[in-house]
Amino acid sequence: MPHKANVINLDCNVPDKKESCVRLASGWQVLITSNEKDDRIDILANKGDITMTVRLTDAGPVISMQGACLELKSTETLTLDAKKIKIKARDEASIESKGTLDIDAADEMEIKSGQDVRVKGKMIHLN
Repeated sequence: MPHKANVINLDCNVPDKKESCVRLASGWQVLITSNEKDDRIDILANKGDITMTVRLTDAGPVISMQGACLELKSTETLTLDAKKIKIKARDEASIESKGTLDIDAADEMEIKSGQDVRVKGKMIHLN
């Protein structure tokens, strides 16, 4: 038997209201804030940590997330920026580009494989 979700109505028609907070039964909170610069939706874990923020700005939405599992899809640019980025897959990983693919390392680049390493292409230049 499917579980029916509770509907929570926020009073969105009050012009002076700058902040609304909804506490869910699980302890999670949804905080909606509006000001002159942007509108913002924060999802907070039951300990108060922000796990997701959506800022609605003149330039468009800005989404920030952190959590145990994330799924991202973008029709335009997806940028990952961090001190370290690690990508791990238990079964398989692939990078595919319909255009060019540039890999640039300021320091040593290392490729390890338990099998042969194959480079396929029409022209290979090694310096």
